[in-house]
Amino acid sequence: LIFLFVIIFTIFLITDHNKISKIFLVSIISIFSFNVYDNTKSHHKIPFFEEKIDSKIKKTTFILIWDEMSGFNSLSSKSKLGKEVNNKFEDFFKKYNFNYYTDTFSISKNSVGSITSLINFREESDNIQTLVEPSKNYFVEYEIKKNLLFDKFNSISVIQNIHIDYCKNVKVNKCYQYNPLNLGIINAHTDILSNFISSWSLNGSIIAKLLWRTFKQFEIINSTLEPEGEKLFINNLLNYAYTDIVSKKYDLIFIHLLVPHKPYGFNNNCDYEVGLSNLNIYMNLEENIKQHNIERNCVVKFMDIFLSKINNLNNFEIFIMSDHGSRITNEENSSLSTIFAHKEFMQNKSNKITEKNSIQYLFKKINNE
Repeated sequence: LIFLFVIIFTIFLITDHNKISKIFLVSIISIFSFNVYDNTKSHHKIPFFEEKIDSKIKKTTFILIWDEMSGFNSLSSKSKLGKEVNNKFEDFFKKYNFNYYTDTFSISKNSVGSITSLINFREESDNIQTLVEPSKNYFVEYEIKKNLLFDKFNSISVIQNIHIDYCKNVKVNKCYQYNPLNLGIINAHTDILSNFISSWSLNGSIIAKLLWRTFKQFEIINSTLEPEGEKLFINNLLNYAYTDIVSKKYDLIFIHLLVPHKPYGFNNNCDYEVGLSNLNIYMNLEENIKQHNIERNCVVKFMDIFLSKINNLNNFEIFIMSDHGSRITNEENSSLSTIFAHKEFMQNKSNKITEKNSIQYLFKKINNE
């Protein structure tokens, strides 16, 4: 509104009120009026709902998908730091009694092809358009049309990102999509300037996007937009998921996070630094691999903290995986290599499996499909 008044006042000062200036004024006011009444970019359009559930669930399946996380046999794992991260993954999976797979890959190097196939127990990504479609919602890229996994459950909680909307399934009782316009939902807070510039940029203004990128480059603000915002508030998101776990309301809790998806953001202490997210495209191969391994290491740390808070893991069947690899290069050991681990109900022993398989095949087999 202030910007509109500044433009109008400036035009009156520098023009002689001819026809051209009048046409320009009418255009500006028309565009402004349209934006005031246009609700397509209202934050209420970001998927979020929670239905009341009275019954308690004794056993819950928990699926956690990390986006762009490389596996044990990936390009990133070949370096010294990568091998150290692999060892931390192994220690983590052994600590919590997971069956973990050291040579897994995805059939697709994008989330839509990978996850949509996975949740429909398919081992190929052909004819994917029958399962997913582009969304008409400004805040959603794709919507799942068919979800055989969700059909098997009765009470589902979903935590998702802007890329894929899983919440159209009738079995979903609670849906939260990361919402930079309402950070209070996950009890997250940031400074006023970061919040204002990021929210304005999300609304699509060219001027706002220019200011957002400039302020972010000079580290004046923290971006709360995806995927940077999910890294900035990763602990808030996991704590939000924890409330679903302890509620015992859901027989499936399904989470897809844009972490450690580029742009990077974590330092060696796993604190988010906005400067690390700038100009990632100019990193050379060695720098990319090093920073990706730092991000992988942080994921292990976050998961360890998260699972350590859950009192009785025996009541949970847990899947931890990534949708595809880092995509630092187009080679399969970078773009397709994935993490995949599974813990059965009441499982008290860890097993290491070295056979090469796709995560889609393993997920289908474990679910007896």
